[in-house]
Amino acid sequence: MTGHDAFLGLEPAGLWAHFSAIAGIARPSGRESAIADWIAGWAETRGFPVRRDSVGNICVSVPATEDMPGARVVALQAHLDMVCVRAENAASDPAAGQIEIVHDGEWLAASHSTLGADNGIGIAAAMSLAESKVIPHGPLELLFTVEEETTAKGADGLDPSLIQADVMLNLDAESSGVLMIGCAGSAWTVLHWPAPREPVPEDWRAVQIVLSGLRGGHSGLDIGKNRLNAIKGIVSVIRCVSEIVPIRLCRLEGGDAFNAIPIRALAIIGFPGAMASECAESIVAAQSHLATRFSATDPELCISQTSMDPRGLKSWSEGDGDRLLDLLSVVPSGVLALERHAPDQVETSNNVGIVAERGDVIEVHSLARSSVASALEETLASIESAARLAGAEFTIIPPVIPPWRVAPDSAAQAVVQEAYRDLFGREPRLVTVHAATESAIILQRIPRLDIVSLGPEIQHAHMPGERVNIPSVIQFYDLICEVVMRLASSSVGVGRRGK
Repeated sequence: MTGHDAFLGLEPAGLWAHFSAIAGIARPSGRESAIADWIAGWAETRGFPVRRDSVGNICVSVPATEDMPGARVVALQAHLDMVCVRAENAASDPAAGQIEIVHDGEWLAASHSTLGADNGIGIAAAMSLAESKVIPHGPLELLFTVEEETTAKGADGLDPSLIQADVMLNLDAESSGVLMIGCAGSAWTVLHWPAPREPVPEDWRAVQIVLSGLRGGHSGLDIGKNRLNAIKGIVSVIRCVSEIVPIRLCRLEGGDAFNAIPIRALAIIGFPGAMASECAESIVAAQSHLATRFSATDPELCISQTSMDPRGLKSWSEGDGDRLLDLLSVVPSGVLALERHAPDQVETSNNVGIVAERGDVIEVHSLARSSVASALEETLASIESAARLAGAEFTIIPPVIPPWRVAPDSAAQAVVQEAYRDLFGREPRLVTVHAATESAIILQRIPRLDIVSLGPEIQHAHMPGERVNIPSVIQFYDLICEVVMRLASSSVGVGRRGK
């Protein structure tokens, strides 16, 4: 089933109805006003007060149910934006609110694009709980933040006066049966590399090389799967060609989002007209090498080559082209270190997510992550050193998100663990994830908060084919409802235990 039919018969009906509506609203990072206005309209029709702050966050205040007078205030937090990535030539365009949704067994998935379950399911769950007539709860604050997927502007600029609660449930985890109690820190870097270009020699030819068909994925959660980064891959192809044929680099671009592993990259190179066959053969050889190396992780890897009219093309000089390729070669990408006490988990990584032309300037966007603050600083220093050697300007886009860990005496964690155990007959797994979360930043803005993070099972986030497991959404929603009820009636002190 596809489209609206994909939601037929799904429970809880209110949650899925909200998610269906959310999926039809364009909400790329930085353009959340439409979804925020839609939520405000929903709240106002129910008499729920709405407040906004200067950066665009929206907070909906939901009164306690009649049977819970004087209960503690609990905040439910999710982010409004989504990563908008689609496969090449896909009809779907999440940046325009056009997502083809498919119901396949126990999964709801996007066809050829991201789905937005990250974090649309969290938004829908909070709204559904707020309008429920059967779930007793104290006062709720539904906090929806902006630009989580890019600048973290919403969390970093959050007006603390929006939140009166001392306990917050972050609804942005992506694994069922898991309670997220910590995350890696992160920093977004941009390199600006300027260099003039000159006409391609008259007797030269040109070819466009496109690397596509890669798996990609979330630049934190999937970085340990060692999938090919399209930007690194296209650089490897160009290097392979340049060992056989003199070249001039005319164009280089790749990636859609700095926090997604790139799935496509493109280059245009010039070469002597008499060496056309050698150039074509070297590209084929490069494809064979990459296809063999990444056969397990990227089985649909494809490299196409298309001859181009060289008239009017401009290229960087041989030296400048080499400097750009050197820069992209030495900027670290992938897993840089594993956790010492859990060698199956990533400690430190960097993802080269975007290479784009802005006039005569090449921009290189990366996202570094680490659960160790000093290791994050060292990674940033290595990127800055690479930029300096290549003559590029190095910039960090704030905020730098610190690593986060739930306090050892967290009352919220204790309540969630107990509720999970009673509902499902087993213990939740307590994990720290190799992905930055807003919890770390919000905690800096409101230090009194006791925050834990939970969510349903979401796979392939930040990449085409993103999907959410339907039974896990039911379990996620049941757990939220149970936790909110227990927090309302619990005698455990607000915030940290023993206080």
